[in-house]
Amino acid sequence: MLPAPDLPFLRCCVRAGARVRFLAGLLAFLTGIGLSAVRAAEAGGTISGAVSNVQTGNLLEGARVEIPKLGLSVLVDATGRYLLSNVPPGTHEIVASYIGLDPMRQTVTVASGQRVDRSFDLTSGIYKLEAFKVTGEREGNAAMITEKKNADNVKDIIAMDSFGYLPNMSAGEVVMRLPGVAGSPTDEGLAYRFNMRGMDPTLNNVTVDGQSMTTLGTNRSFELQSITGTMFDALELIKGHTPDKGADSLGGTINFKTKATFTMKEKSRTTYNFSTRWAPPFLEQTPLRSQHRAHPILNVAHQEVFDVFGDTRNLGVSLNLFFSENAVGGFANIFDYTNIANGPAPVWDYQTWDNINNRKQMSLNLKADYRWSQYTRFSLGVTGNDNFERMRRRVTVRAFTGGATTVPNATTTGVVPGLFTDTVTVVRPVTAAQIDVTMDGPLNYYVRMRRLDATGEHNYGRLLIEYAGSLSTTHLNNGNGRGGTLNMRSGGVNPATGLFVYGGTGWILDRSQNREHPIFVQNGGPDFTDPNNYRPRPTDGLVQQRNENDQFLKQARIDFRYTLPIAMPTNLKTGVHWRELRMDDWAGDRHRWSVATSAAPLPHDPTYVSYDRVKTGRAIPVWQSHMFTTDGRPTDANYWVEDRYYNEQQKYTGTRWLTEEIGATYLMAQGRLGADGWGRRTGYLGGVRWERTETLAKGWVRSRALSTTAQQQADPIGSATRDYANNYRLNPGKYTKAFPSFHAFHDLTKDLKVRASYSTSYGRPPISNLLPGETPAEATRTVTVNNPGLGPYTSTNWDATVEYYFEPVGSFTVGWFHKDIRDFIITQDVGTIDDGLDNGYNGEYSGWTMRTNVNGGNATAQGWEFAYSQQFTFLPGLLKGLAFSANYTWIDTHGLRDGTLYLTRREVAGFIPHAMNVTLSWRYRKFSTRVLYNRTGEHITTFSVTNNVPNPALHQYRFPMTTLNWGMGYQVRPAMGFSLDVANLLNEPQQFYIGHKGRVRRSIYNFVTVTLGVNGRF
Repeated sequence: MLPAPDLPFLRCCVRAGARVRFLAGLLAFLTGIGLSAVRAAEAGGTISGAVSNVQTGNLLEGARVEIPKLGLSVLVDATGRYLLSNVPPGTHEIVASYIGLDPMRQTVTVASGQRVDRSFDLTSGIYKLEAFKVTGEREGNAAMITEKKNADNVKDIIAMDSFGYLPNMSAGEVVMRLPGVAGSPTDEGLAYRFNMRGMDPTLNNVTVDGQSMTTLGTNRSFELQSITGTMFDALELIKGHTPDKGADSLGGTINFKTKATFTMKEKSRTTYNFSTRWAPPFLEQTPLRSQHRAHPILNVAHQEVFDVFGDTRNLGVSLNLFFSENAVGGFANIFDYTNIANGPAPVWDYQTWDNINNRKQMSLNLKADYRWSQYTRFSLGVTGNDNFERMRRRVTVRAFTGGATTVPNATTTGVVPGLFTDTVTVVRPVTAAQIDVTMDGPLNYYVRMRRLDATGEHNYGRLLIEYAGSLSTTHLNNGNGRGGTLNMRSGGVNPATGLFVYGGTGWILDRSQNREHPIFVQNGGPDFTDPNNYRPRPTDGLVQQRNENDQFLKQARIDFRYTLPIAMPTNLKTGVHWRELRMDDWAGDRHRWSVATSAAPLPHDPTYVSYDRVKTGRAIPVWQSHMFTTDGRPTDANYWVEDRYYNEQQKYTGTRWLTEEIGATYLMAQGRLGADGWGRRTGYLGGVRWERTETLAKGWVRSRALSTTAQQQADPIGSATRDYANNYRLNPGKYTKAFPSFHAFHDLTKDLKVRASYSTSYGRPPISNLLPGETPAEATRTVTVNNPGLGPYTSTNWDATVEYYFEPVGSFTVGWFHKDIRDFIITQDVGTIDDGLDNGYNGEYSGWTMRTNVNGGNATAQGWEFAYSQQFTFLPGLLKGLAFSANYTWIDTHGLRDGTLYLTRREVAGFIPHAMNVTLSWRYRKFSTRVLYNRTGEHITTFSVTNNVPNPALHQYRFPMTTLNWGMGYQVRPAMGFSLDVANLLNEPQQFYIGHKGRVRRSIYNFVTVTLGVNGRF
């Protein structure tokens, strides 16, 4: 066992007495400065007000307000207001500007100690059209371009409504269209796992208003499909990390920004969208999906501003309600080839898969913003989100013989040598030739997330104090629900013994006429279309898996920013951040049953028709697990024999706990190099963040010598107790890292900006590697253990961008990035285990070699990103309604696996080298239409290696995937409009190959869906 930390567990930096005393002193000192800043602001003059879009009624966060002659400028905050402090007495010209709108100038006279209010209502010639026709996408795009232009670091920002009404309204459907992001759809075609600049989703972080989100299970990646995008106003992809934000994202951090009620100029606003997701009968679907064609998607949002406690517009409340049923139906096939690099290779494993599922989601988001005074503001947010599946059914038919490394011979193997080609495989009826039919479901998947967020802000002019806290819980319950997984296997009854014998089913697979839906015929042995020739599999005929996982996340932070009283704009910022994650895993309700070899056949379901049967006529029987279970247990207890030891064993191995605590402090400077001229146009942000992480994992591992099968059957509880109860492990771990970063930019002109950035970041090690785990190998006298002392993956990042902004509402960006990634996880022998009861293994394994995961691999990723967007309102006639955006990402990667094996970009699994998005939209009066194009490049998904020697014939790759969505809308009036959207218009499949492109291994079809909706705003 690895050594424990030399400090008591969970004494992170924010709890250390010296740090607390320092923080208290810093708080008192900066508060005193803040009061002095208030008095200083009152000594000069103060100008404040709001900036709004006169047509849409929205206040414009990010608008610039400046006094050019004094070199004073400020950006409008999230409430739509600005504050210019320390303005010298006299008469000044103030200019307010915002992308897509005409600048506005006003003259104001201010006296010493006087506060003057000046608001700006901006407009543009484009608003000769009715406001409601252009308010959504145009202003949303302008807001995001404005925020990106004003940012001090490298980031991309996009409004959640930039692409109209997306079919599922999930956050993932927006994320996938950002530059630098490449998605890999799930088996069900859902978009929630994304690589960012080549980095796996488990190495990136997702936040809401800067606060981390809970994940699911032992997975560190947040599933974006589990939360609706309707709760948010925008999202930003932070690529250049800054010291005041978490550094725990190797590729980039996705930050969702909640809606701000104070940016609304009117008193109240209500929006709604009622849609139906439909599988039309005139388009191809699976038989099960055809029986459940239409499902609703409902969203209502309300925002309102109130006058309370004698003030005006000082309380803003927003409410968002969402419900959806995301029904999916799909078909997949798998062709696994024998490990033969050159020439024809036989298919040793052929599978087909039918899937039907209805993912239901319900969410409520309530947020209140309260402005206590001109200096102080508070907010409180509550989120509840339920994401559940209760009826997912999957049927898999698998014909297989041997394995990938089985070499065909003349007598014993299933594959007949000399009779296979690139398209035909002949399998004779030997024992190893088998057909399995697996049905699992109705599966149960239930996620319940609850979250409470609170923030406060005190703006004293030169001093800004911000603090926030968050509590969130996620409960995951998944498994086989009330059904189970039923595994049936082909075979026949031995006439001599009367007992059932598994295997012996010969078959011929012929893909010469149709590679997706091949001919599959009998080649001797028991008739595979006869349900009497199947029995439940010998060890796991019926399986019930019920798992629970709970996560509880607590977060708190406080930040201080002080503007130095010098002519050159300079801010100093510091703060303390803290986060604690507690994860509990429980698997005490896992069971499996088998049957005797003399058991009678089970009745099949003659009504079930698979998609494969529709396409090929292959009539392999199917059984439904719910036909033989009641609440997850066998209905006929006499037919089934439970493996009681398995259930008792899982109570130990499946019950685990983890606590992870992160404390951070930072120092940061931000500003411009001068008060005017060249220096005023050159900005910087730099500093260092220190993070300390401490973990404690708890759970049971197996003993060196397990009980025998006979003992397990005779005394399952006692055997499991002897095998596991005395092997309880506490695995502590810790690491401390510093993360420096520096960002600089220069405005060559008002609309042309260049940036250069250096930053450091990291990705946390997988939770599974921190939990207790020990696997002994008697033959080699080695014990493989998990390593709670694993450090994070670390990355040194360089960025350079050129950004050009132009009217109307346009931008063009070229960016280059380079990442040096270190400390990948590799497996090594790390020493010999000592003697004695205190050797970490209760005295076992003395003299054995300990093998574990350590940090040691490295890789390099670098690439280019191009992004362009524009609205063509300057064109004549019908063309003025056009808008276009596109982005393209190219990445090159290479690195060392296990410290010795060099990999090129076609060998680094998970890296996606190409991604592209194109959006074209057009508006004319009340009508609008749009096309969304997404392409993900070819990339490797599995790198096969044995004893550090690659197996090129078994490497698996994903083909390029191109999806095309089309939509249209008709806005009758602001309160009523209609929409029609078609997802995956070309029915593009997900396809994979193994070895080379001629060997297509897997194809997944999720088919075309249509969404019909009515929407409005009032």
